[in-house]
Amino acid sequence: MSDRRVELEEYNSSHEHAAEGLIGFGDTTPLAGPCSIRNNGRERTSMTDEPESPEYRYRTTIDQCDVVDSAALASYRVKRYEWLSWYELRKGDPNTIQQQLFSMMFLDLAYRTLAVARQGTDSDSMVSAKSGLLGHFLDQGYVATQVLAIRRLLDGRKDVFSLRRLLDDITKHRHLITREVYVCNDGLPYDSEAWQSLPQGVEGRLWGIEAPGFGNYLSSRVRHETFDRLSGISPTARQREDLIREGVFQELNNWLANSAAERLILLSHKFFAHAATQDSRGSLAYSGIALADVDEVQRALVRVERAITDLLLFIGVHRDVVPMPPLGLLKGLEHPYASVDSITKMDQHWDQLVTERNQWAKGIAEAL
Repeated sequence: MSDRRVELEEYNSSHEHAAEGLIGFGDTTPLAGPCSIRNNGRERTSMTDEPESPEYRYRTTIDQCDVVDSAALASYRVKRYEWLSWYELRKGDPNTIQQQLFSMMFLDLAYRTLAVARQGTDSDSMVSAKSGLLGHFLDQGYVATQVLAIRRLLDGRKDVFSLRRLLDDITKHRHLITREVYVCNDGLPYDSEAWQSLPQGVEGRLWGIEAPGFGNYLSSRVRHETFDRLSGISPTARQREDLIREGVFQELNNWLANSAAERLILLSHKFFAHAATQDSRGSLAYSGIALADVDEVQRALVRVERAITDLLLFIGVHRDVVPMPPLGLLKGLEHPYASVDSITKMDQHWDQLVTERNQWAKGIAEAL
């Protein structure tokens, strides 16, 4: 059996055993599954319990980096390590920003996929997906998990892992991200065109900077061009001490502030007060909460996340917005939800629970 197949089966198994914790955001199994991440030419194929060590993240020592202000680079590396420890997936930690985003997206897609079964059936179809109780339970769970995820990611407190806190802290330390630090923090040359002064072979004359052996210069050029856009400075006016424009951070803040997050959270209160209905459309339709609102908030969160990691911190790691689903995602849904005998037992269990809870209101005066 191939290593990849083993990874997929282990990943699928982990989700089967973690479903209950996942709903409560207590799942300790990252939803992204096994992945291969390459940093500075080194590859790690599994997630660790702790943030990647600075020594592993940077193979190049500070004194080997092509920077003038070594102290500023040292300070930046410390902060960048801290920022990425808040963000990156870690085995056993469900609270990192990336894990929160993956969980939010996975549960969103799971709900929308399950809801298709009750929306795409005619009035004569007899399927448990149209049960008012089941539909209400799914709707309640969906809104609860999405609102909780959004609140957590927008929490600005200093003792949490959140997208808001990450953006605020990077904004506060904007002065550390100079052009030379941005380009050269992991050993790339500052002068991306210095390759032209090196001995040129046939490949160099044919392919220029894209020829084998000039990869570091090409990477340096890409970072300079990205920083040009972030700083608003033209290539002819580049300076080592250039900074990212304040307007970039303000725009990212606007993406979060102008999203439908506040409206979604306010409407959720009305939703939770809504009684269960037998209507096959489910109670979500009566709450005032639209899936388009969820889309808008999620899009804002993802775009801010990617702007921070792919542009401001330039982590250079490819990953999808939606985590890889486990094998057999919809396996078992073709079977009836419960047998006739089970439904009779469920009805009896409901009555038993009602009786037990009705007793809670008795004897209060005597107990005081």
